[in-house]
Amino acid sequence: MSTIKDTEDPRPLHIHADRPIERDITQLAGICEICLQDGRLGQEEVDGILMWLDNHRLCLDTWPASVLYDRLRMLLAESALDSDERSELLSLIMRIARPRLTDLWVKPSSLPVNDPLPDIIFENRSFCFTGVFGFGPRAACRAAVIERGGTTVNNITKKLHYLVIGNVGSEIWKHTSFALKIARAVSYRDSGTPLVIVPESHWELHIN
Repeated sequence: MSTIKDTEDPRPLHIHADRPIERDITQLAGICEICLQDGRLGQEEVDGILMWLDNHRLCLDTWPASVLYDRLRMLLAESALDSDERSELLSLIMRIARPRLTDLWVKPSSLPVNDPLPDIIFENRSFCFTGVFGFGPRAACRAAVIERGGTTVNNITKKLHYLVIGNVGSEIWKHTSFALKIARAVSYRDSGTPLVIVPESHWELHIN
């Protein structure tokens, strides 16, 4: 998770109050559940969640408020959310709102990554990102690739070199909104194209 260095960031207050924090986290899960009722994530809902977090500062050092707060501030600081960013947030909010569904009722699925994992080359290689990333929003992931001489795309094609799958909630990938993209990449890879599928953790090792 990235750290926001901001003089207005309330988390350095380090106020400890376990019961209010637990109450806030429970309420946050309920708010996220409401956002999932129509299966969509509108700008008004996103703004509302961020406003709620700003007004409940005690919980901002605690999962899942900590991750969601950072992610929302990063995304909204750039511009209005695009479709990929909405999908990313929807997956994260589902993880927050329905932990029993994702942790207990859904059987974990191993990621279909390459084995062994190869070294990653950035120069003149194309990358596609899917899922929810601890590194930061997808825009930050794309920027890291471009800085190293690579290119980024939004869709899976037979010309793609790398599909990078985010770490957050990836153990339940078959039950997420990005499952189709991963399945398509697996199909292309298994048909003999040079497409490589790697987890965020492996990609980030080569970034650093």
